[in-house]
Amino acid sequence: MQIDHLALHVYDLQESASFYEKVLGLERVPEPFHDNLHVWLRIGPHTALHLVAGAAGIRKDVIDTHLAFRVDSLDHFMETLNSAGIPYRSFNGDAKVNNRPDGVRQTYLQDPNGYWLEVNDAKL
Repeated sequence: MQIDHLALHVYDLQESASFYEKVLGLERVPEPFHDNLHVWLRIGPHTALHLVAGAAGIRKDVIDTHLAFRVDSLDHFMETLNSAGIPYRSFNGDAKVNNRPDGVRQTYLQDPNGYWLEVNDAKL
């Protein structure tokens, strides 16, 4: 079994799509509904992130509930966040980055809907 897609219920579809495309660099892919209520983005060779319009408001999730993305250079990604004025933090909020026991560096940010995102530099 493999993950096919993840779906997030979003408040402002276009703002959310723009965030995931411009900040995370995800590629928009065709979606079958053509109803202006869905945006699909590629997050892996055979995996997508589905943004679905219609949420009543911004979420108030705890950081423990998050999606995690891997980048080649965490420093480069943080430069992108700095340029865009997007706040980010360590898991505990006491720094910008934390190191896991296995040496992987990670940082956390929230998307426009309040969903927490981890971005790390893990190597597979």
